[in-house]
Amino acid sequence: MLNPLPEEDRAEDGARTLALFELMVRHPWRGTGVAQRIHEELLTGRPEERVTLLVEPTHVKVKALYERWGYEDIGDQRPFPDAPVYATMLRTLRA
Repeated sequence: MLNPLPEEDRAEDGARTLALFELMVRHPWRGTGVAQRIHEELLTGRPEERVTLLVEPTHVKVKALYERWGYEDIGDQRPFPDAPVYATMLRTLRA
């Protein structure tokens, strides 16, 4: 993270957080709700208490979509030295 999170938000035990990568649907199914249904099915019954993903901050429509799905922007990060900066999104699955 470019700005450190509070310790309680950073604490990991190897099973606390699911990292989601690359959810895409083909063009004919965009805007039909298929992506959200796949996303929700993927998360249903997961043992983790939260899920995180990265999104390019310039992709405002995608970021807004994730916010509608319950994600919160918790700050920016550069996952490795020559990577772009991404917005880090977090959604609570269970308390």
